[in-house]
Amino acid sequence: MPQHSVTLESPWKRIKLVPPSSVDDQDAVSCRTHPTTRRYLRFLPEHMTQDEARVRRETRAEDPRIFDLIIYLNQDNGTTRFAGFTGYFNLEENNSSCEVGIIVSPELHGKNIATETFYLVLQYIFEEKGLHRATFRTGSDNVGMQGWLEKTAGARLESEEKECWKQLDGTFQDVRGYAILEWEWRNNVKARLEGRMGGLP
Repeated sequence: MPQHSVTLESPWKRIKLVPPSSVDDQDAVSCRTHPTTRRYLRFLPEHMTQDEARVRRETRAEDPRIFDLIIYLNQDNGTTRFAGFTGYFNLEENNSSCEVGIIVSPELHGKNIATETFYLVLQYIFEEKGLHRATFRTGSDNVGMQGWLEKTAGARLESEEKECWKQLDGTFQDVRGYAILEWEWRNNVKARLEGRMGGLP
């Protein structure tokens, strides 16, 4: 299966989501192995080669349950820069559900990139793919992500999983699970995210 060709552009013009390609492999290495990224995702590798990033990208493109996107930030000077990863995985066609994830480049934290990115991804999941349910999982110590899900998006806490993610040192991390349903997106979440972005342009 070749890499998908879907590109999503934000109505606020700051964010563009594109299919992964070889030009992003080195940035992917830097982002995935950065200490700030690994602070809450301690199962990620401390070291990674560009070739390993290529193999990972190509392998994931072959899996129909995975839909990866690269986040690009449109800068004021007219250029774009790599800003992280997003997409969905664990797609269950029978249950019309998937799990959503994001990693924002550490140097771009605090710039509202997650809100704009998740707006695009959730809009695609619910309005284009026609899925019914999107779930999110985050480390129980990642208070920032939990706050975004609960306060910004209005996502529902559905699970608290003890010792769920195995970390590189062999210990296990507790995880919290959240969900948004299609009708919750349509009736509430979409407008909440638009409001966070200052309304539709």
